[in-house]
Amino acid sequence: MNVMAARIGKKLTALTSLLLAAAFCLTLCGTPAQVHAAFKTDYTPRCKAVYMLNMDTGKPVYELNADKKMLPASLTKMMTCILAYERAEDFENEMVVVDSRAVRFVNYNKEGVTGMWTNIKVNERFTLKDLVYEALVASENCAAEAIGYYISKQYYGSDSNEDFINFMNDRAAEIGCTNTHFKCASGLTTDFENHYSTAHDMALIANHLMNIPVLADIAYTPRSYGIKPTNKHDEVQHVVSTNLLIREGATGADGTSYYYQYCEGVKTGYLDASGHCFAGYAKKSGYRYIVALLNDGATSSKDTNYAFIDARNLFEWAFNNLYLVDIYNTEEPVDEMELRLAWNKDKIIAVPQDDFSTLLPKGVKATSVIKRVERDSDVVKAPVKKGQKLGVAYLSYDGEEIGQVNLVADESVDRSALLYFLDGVNTLFSSTLFRVFLVLIVLGVAGYLIYSYTRKQRLDGLKRNVSRRKARRRNYR
Repeated sequence: MNVMAARIGKKLTALTSLLLAAAFCLTLCGTPAQVHAAFKTDYTPRCKAVYMLNMDTGKPVYELNADKKMLPASLTKMMTCILAYERAEDFENEMVVVDSRAVRFVNYNKEGVTGMWTNIKVNERFTLKDLVYEALVASENCAAEAIGYYISKQYYGSDSNEDFINFMNDRAAEIGCTNTHFKCASGLTTDFENHYSTAHDMALIANHLMNIPVLADIAYTPRSYGIKPTNKHDEVQHVVSTNLLIREGATGADGTSYYYQYCEGVKTGYLDASGHCFAGYAKKSGYRYIVALLNDGATSSKDTNYAFIDARNLFEWAFNNLYLVDIYNTEEPVDEMELRLAWNKDKIIAVPQDDFSTLLPKGVKATSVIKRVERDSDVVKAPVKKGQKLGVAYLSYDGEEIGQVNLVADESVDRSALLYFLDGVNTLFSSTLFRVFLVLIVLGVAGYLIYSYTRKQRLDGLKRNVSRRKARRRNYR
């Protein structure tokens, strides 16, 4: 019963996270909160690509080469851990036997890699949850590859991890990624042409991960996590996070302290070819942000990690300079439209379909947001249902569109049968087709009258001729 309950609970959590991700992707891609603008900052990041968004609104607040295809390095593992959670029947208790090919893959590709090595062995047995700790927290490559082989075999019946990698790509597309393609589960690859992503897509994946409470808790592991002894290790193995923004007192290889008290996730990455990469999550005073940063230009894992520094500075800029402003609420009248065919009512009120809030620089008032209403029609005809779409309000700030909200009827209004009939008659009489038809009838009647008159005249003439001939015959006799 406990296992069944756990499975049901996990399925519900996975469904919830999927719905959140779907809602989030819609927010970014064209529903009533579509946003195109990003804000300006005096800070210049060292990373070559950056995408930062506010999790509460789905709004991007900073972009730099956000759609440029680049190496994501170990940020890849975020997708691997998402699938490990979403595909498993019993995430916390399923036992995984490490496939020898996972170990060989890492040993073959380990050049230019950094991470906390936990010395995973061939055929070592871990719970799936512990392997996710290894992959997400310690950035352990063997753990990520082992997850790929396990999910492929357990849930696809495949003897390779190709099905898992295909599912990684499919799931990334479902989350909203448009420029991402994975070739391995760990990000440890030399196939630079076919393993790529963007700062934008990595931010979407990080956002999805942080909306799964179990994975969010794992991503925020500021102290070591102990893995119980296994069939290959007699002692507890301690997993330590590579994310130095969440580890107070820890320093990097260059002696720099990167700790940032508001950071609570999410994933680091490094390859010689990718430099330092980072997907970060931070919250402060009710505001939550995700930032993805790719390639800080480092050529050694011991170099200063500017991905950490950029993340910390961008978080501080957002927390200190942006604030959430309510622009619309669903009870607020936005437009009044002419209403026809309703008895004793000639106006209908349009209200926002959804509440709308936006981020603005501090010191900028809500009145700085320009609102432009486009009606579906200048005249609304009854019947009208409450919530029926009547138009769209477009909102812009500083010359760029920041969102749009559907405008809907604030009440239902019945149609008057009498007014509907009279309107139909009026419509009929005023229609071009009816006018043409009427002209044709008039012309037809006129033609008939002319024809009738002409025929009568001709017949009368014939009758007179006949009468004259008869008269002449009588006179002749």
